Amino acid sequence: MLKINYLDGNVEKSKEYKNGDEFVAIQQLEVPDFEDYIKVTQVTEDGKKLPLKDSTMYGLYNYLINK
Repeated sequence: MLKINYLDGNVEKSKEYKNGDEFVAIQQLEVPDFEDYIKVTQVTEDGKKLPLKDSTMYGLYNYLINK
């Protein structure tokens, strides 16, 4: 399971996906779940924190397609 904690304005929210592939597929749609600039506060995959260098949805997307 992929769990993304992110900021919506000043409010922290979270969203879960079955895995990273599901998140990547949805982000490739004409209308993705998130804009690229959304700030990510923490991402875990199967309980392990992912080491993002770019803490945006764009950075998460790039991390997942290159791992």
